[in-house]
Order: sequence, then structure tokens, then C-alpha cells
Amino acid sequence: MPSILRGVDHKDPVALYRGEKIIQLVKKVHGKARFVDQAFAIDSYYSLYLPYPILKNLNEISRDLFRNYVFFKHLLESEDFSRIRYSTIGDSALSVLAASLIAAEYEKAMDQLQQAPGGSSQNGEPSEEEVKSIAESISRNVSEAVDTVKSIKRLMSFGSEPGTGTTFDLEEEGEEVIKLAETADIKAILELLSKIPNISGRLLRPYERYSKGEIRGFEIGGDLERIHPSEIAMPRILFRVKLAEDKLLLYDKVLPKMLGPIYVLVDKSGSMEGEKMLWAKATLLALLIRSRKESRNFYLRFFDGVPHQLTKIGKRMKSRDFIELLKYLARVKSGGGTDITKAIITACDDISSGVSREVSDIVLVTDGEDRVASSALSKRLKDTNCRLHTVMIMGDNRDLRKISYRYLRAIKLSHKEIIQIVSF
Repeated sequence: MPSILRGVDHKDPVALYRGEKIIQLVKKVHGKARFVDQAFAIDSYYSLYLPYPILKNLNEISRDLFRNYVFFKHLLESEDFSRIRYSTIGDSALSVLAASLIAAEYEKAMDQLQQAPGGSSQNGEPSEEEVKSIAESISRNVSEAVDTVKSIKRLMSFGSEPGTGTTFDLEEEGEEVIKLAETADIKAILELLSKIPNISGRLLRPYERYSKGEIRGFEIGGDLERIHPSEIAMPRILFRVKLAEDKLLLYDKVLPKMLGPIYVLVDKSGSMEGEKMLWAKATLLALLIRSRKESRNFYLRFFDGVPHQLTKIGKRMKSRDFIELLKYLARVKSGGGTDITKAIITACDDISSGVSREVSDIVLVTDGEDRVASSALSKRLKDTNCRLHTVMIMGDNRDLRKISYRYLRAIKLSHKEIIQIVSF
């Protein structure tokens, strides 16, 4: 079947692959694809992917493609759809997911129109006015979901320097990404994180000086092992003077500092319901970004009266790991009591059972006024070479203040406080 867009060949293998991928995703998300065919799927993709998609003239369109023509004509004229295209142009993965969201909404709208009493689609094709209304409604509804998908992609790109992780394949996890994009909790968490301009750019990976490490820059000193060749070329007497005064031009050589895992303990007791839990989840995702930047393992436990399951993400995070983490965050709800002592001891046990001997950081996020065994915890933290960073949400705890390497109080629950917590 020919395309309604100029320059798009529906027989092209790449176009066929994209169309089949979109139909598969629609079937998985919506359960069926009665109204979305190969032609609709391919045109959905290219209307998002191409820099300037051009519709054919109406007299070039066959009667059976008229409904598609009307739909995409009004879609391309929509301001919301134009805003979506800012992110999808030239991005095949994002275009496939956005096209799948549009196709799924189209399938749902056409199904409702057919089943509606007195609907024109019962007697044949829907009217042009009905198709226009569907196109405008879809462009509004899909815009927010595409923003969430874009935020997931943006979040995963943080810390993706060479050696810090694998490429995130949006298409590979398309079904789960689309479902997450429609989850209210995930939307709210990612919206809060999106207010932080660039978490990764604010973090500097720690280094330690090493004479045989990588060159980071230049400095002045007297270490002959790191001397710049230009210094050897100068007159001998001048060289000796500069050596005596420690004023030789040297290479500044460093090696990335090895650190233990970042371990996040999040209180999920009943008092954490609502904004507190949302903010805590956004904070732990920001700490995950830091762990990727520093090539560290990431551990997570929620706790109330007891510690819950341990989630571990390695230095080379896979797309599946991240999707599972987001799904887990969406499931976690607040409830129960609070036992901070047991949570910290469990974290120390988890870290000591690993192979890491470097300094590890435990970040405790809680609003609890629970009494803690400060002496026992202080000794346990020292034995496992752990630093405790306590984040008190709208509260205070003197015992935790005594044993914490860093003690912070979050009052406004803003993105600025998240930056302060992550930048330790």
C-alpha cells in the first residue's frame, strides 16, 4: 500500500521493519491492532522521524487511504505534535516509541467511536470532523507520555562516558518503557529530576595522584619522573636552577580513585506517604547517576519496621536493570513502622559480604524519630569502612547526627536539596 507522505517507500525493508515493530508494540500495550495497519504504522514513524514530512496531494491518494490522510494532515498541523517532533526528528528509537503511543491511542479512539451508540463509524468511515477531533486529542495526550519517555532516555544518558555503562536500547524495552510512561508515580519522579539541569555535569569523578597515571594537565614542581620534554631542552644551568627551586614544568598525572558502592536506605514507613516518598525516590535515582559517573556499584533497600529486598545495580548497568528498577519504584508504597538501627546494620552486612575494600557510602533517607544504638552503629560503620550520610526529611535526630559523616535536613523537598545531597 502506498504512503501518504512523499519520499516514503512502504516496500523498503527498513520501513517494513519499523512498521512491524510499531504494530507489535500496539498489540502488546493495547491488546489488539484492528485499525492500525502497516501503512498507518509506517507513516506514523516517518511523520515523527523526518525533518520535514510532506503530504502528497489529495488527488494522489486512493479512497482507502483517505482516513489516514485526514488524520495525519491534522496531526502535522497540531502544535502539540510539533513539540513532540522536536525530540523525535532523526531519533529512530524515540520515533518508534512515540509512533507506538500514537497508534495505540488511535486504536483506542477508533474502537470507542465504533462502539459508541449512533457513531458514524457504525455506518461506514468516520467523518472528517471526527478524525480531526481524534488527531487533536491524541497529540495532546501523547505529548506528556513522550516527555516521560524522553526523560527516561535522558536519565540513562547521564554517566554514559566510555567505560561507565552500555548503550540504552529504548526499542528493546519498548513495551515496558511505554507502560512506565503512563504510570503517574514515574511521571512525577522524572518531572522532579528534569528540573535539575545536568546532574552528571555537576559531579567531578574523584582522582588520586599517580606518577604513571593518565595526563590530566600540567603543574609546576620538582618530580623528574613527570617532567615535560621542553624542560630538558633548556640550558643545563637554567635547568638546575629550576630543579632546585621546584619550578619545572611537569605533567599532572592521575588515576581514577576507586570507591566502594553507594548504598541507599529509604524509609517507606507510613509517615513517608505522598510528597516525601516521591522526593526520596527522585533522590535515589540522582544517586544512581552519581554511582554511574564514578563507576561504582549501587545498592538500594527500602525499609520500615524491617529491611526489604536488596536491589543491586552493577557498574555496567544494562537497560533491563534500569527498567526493572523503575518498575520496582512504581510498586513501592509507604506503610509500616520504622527501625533505622536494623536497616543500617543490614546495609553494613551487605557491604561487608562483598569484595570491596574501598570506602563505601551509605545514604539514609528518613523522616523517623526512631532511637538508634549510636555506639554499636558507629563501631559497625568503622569496621566496614562505611560513611553514613543522613538525610532527615522535615525532622531531626540527635543520635544519627552524632554518627553521621554528613547530616542534612531536607525542608522544602526541592531539586536544589537533591543536588546538595548528591554532591558529597
